[in-house]
Amino acid sequence: MTYEGHIENGVVVFDRPVPLPEGTGVRVEPLLAVERRESPSQEEFWRNRTLDEVAAEQGVKPITDLDEALGGWPEDELDDGFEQAVASWREAELEQSP
Repeated sequence: MTYEGHIENGVVVFDRPVPLPEGTGVRVEPLLAVERRESPSQEEFWRNRTLDEVAAEQGVKPITDLDEALGGWPEDELDDGFEQAVASWREAELEQSP
């Protein structure tokens, strides 16, 4: 016989009452994510996969145009003051050092 349930606050809780007498010994075996039809378990998440397997799972395709990979900085953020802020932080640090 197989009874199904889940863990709740560290305790096994059956989904339905089970007709077993008090004191009956039981064995608890975690179900794989595939068996539960739920999100992947921690074991599945941490299992070792090759880069090809990860790419296939995520639908990543090889780059055919190298310019796609180059990208660039967004035009509307070219002069956002970042470089000036870094320069002023460095100057402030130099003034504070002995």
